[in-house]
Formats: sequence, structure tokens, C-alpha cells
Amino acid sequence: MEESILCSKCSTPLGAEDVFCPNCGYPEKADQSKRDKYKYRIKIKQDVVDDAKKKLKSVKVVLYIIIASNVLFGLSYLSEEATFVDGISSLVAALIFVGCLVWVNKKPLVGILAAFALWILLQLSVVLVDPALLFQGLFVKIIFIVIFIKGISSAKDYQEYSTQLKEMNAN
Repeated sequence: MEESILCSKCSTPLGAEDVFCPNCGYPEKADQSKRDKYKYRIKIKQDVVDDAKKKLKSVKVVLYIIIASNVLFGLSYLSEEATFVDGISSLVAALIFVGCLVWVNKKPLVGILAAFALWILLQLSVVLVDPALLFQGLFVKIIFIVIFIKGISSAKDYQEYSTQLKEMNAN
């Protein structure tokens, strides 16, 4: 009677012919060099995930800036009757961006895409009201766009490599 061997990474039963775990891919019955390569692949993926997390922080900072500016403008607009609706609109936008920020923490790619789309729509709505405002704060707008685009790329990497690490049971 043959004794069942379990993968030391994920405890999946291995067949007599299995060199690699059919569940996580760990080279249970392979030589040390293959085990080292497996560990190295995990380390590379973990480094990409860690780097992506750092880049996602810059998107969160941009969202905090957007939220704070909307709250400040909203509160200042509320003080005058002529701009009261603008004040309410800014505060509502701030709340939506808070929702996007929470979303970025849970589902980075979807949250960043939603925040970026909303920010672009707000920029376009302002330009429709007064086209001269397109160039006001252009440098900051360009920086925000670059940060959002890098954030989208980082969120994709984070999602892809986090999934791969989970599949590899890289605990």
C-alpha cells in the first residue's frame, strides 16, 4: 500500500508521478534548484505587489487632495446665496470621492477608474461653463492625470500578481 504524499505548501495530495503540485505548482519532488526558482518567482511577484502598493499610495494622496479641495470650496460656496448650489455640488462630489477612496482600498483598479472618470467629468463640466478654466491649474491637472494613469497600471499589476500569489499559496 502506497503512502500518500501531501504538498508541503498547500497540503494537496500528490500522485506517484507528480513532481509539481497540481494545485499550487510547488516542486515537491524536484531538486533544490527548482525549489529555489519557485521561491524566486514568488519573491519577484511579491516585490511587484509591494511596489504597486507604494504607487497606489500616490493615487490615494491625490484623492485626499481632491476631497479636501471639494470640501473647502463647498463650504466657502455655501456662505453666499448665489453659489449655494455650487457648494452643495462640491460637497456631494467630495462624498463621492470618499466612496472612490474606500473603493480603491478594496478594489484598487475599479476604484481608481471610477475616481479618474469622475474627476475627468468634473473637469469637463467646469470647462463647459467657462472654457478659459481649461488652462487654469494646467500643471496640477497634468500631474493628476499622470498619477491616475500610473495608478491604473499599478492597480492592474497588484490585481494580477496578488491573484498569482494566492494561486501559488505563497504564505
